[in-house]
Amino acid sequence: MRGRTVLVVDDHELVRTILVLALRTRGFDAHHVSATRKEDVLREAGEHAPGLVLLDLDLGREVAGGEQLVRPLRAAGWSVLIVTAGRDGPAVARAVADGAHGWVHKTESFEHLLHVVVAAAEGREVLSPAARAELVRLHQRDAARKKDLTTRLDRLSVREREVLDRLAEGRQAVTIADEFGVSLATVRAHIRSVLMKLQVGSQLAAVALVNEADRP
Repeated sequence: MRGRTVLVVDDHELVRTILVLALRTRGFDAHHVSATRKEDVLREAGEHAPGLVLLDLDLGREVAGGEQLVRPLRAAGWSVLIVTAGRDGPAVARAVADGAHGWVHKTESFEHLLHVVVAAAEGREVLSPAARAELVRLHQRDAARKKDLTTRLDRLSVREREVLDRLAEGRQAVTIADEFGVSLATVRAHIRSVLMKLQVGSQLAAVALVNEADRP
């Protein structure tokens, strides 16, 4: 499938430049995408005939996670190969569950990285069925966990969630009471209710839960 379009979506200029040059020497119509915002990446992708996107998962602060681009890119006709330096298993699992062709880590040798990229660009499998199934199971488990966390947090009243958010910011109960203009006993009652509704035994566990739920 020589001549197939390959887009490199990576916020590291050196990485994307080297990949583009190496792929062009192998006959691929390779380009880099400097944009990192979701809508800009999709706009630039729309300027090319669909082929393969090499997608980094860490595209900076403007994008919560590159894995969020997998579905819209797939819907636009692109295959997607995740090329990442991170160790975020859930993000890779979500990307594969959403239809990514596979993934490769940037710490691999450049020869291996290029071998996997060329294989994916030529439409060959780069992820075994067993590995794909395991990643899909991981994503399903994480999605179920996230749904459970959301369900528990939805049980909280507006004021209880405000108290929990301030606990997550590291504030003490007495400081929260002063901010809301209520007694310390009232704030402590809210905290007891939060712990009961979230089914946890400590403020630390409650804060850990809300932090987990807020992760993309």
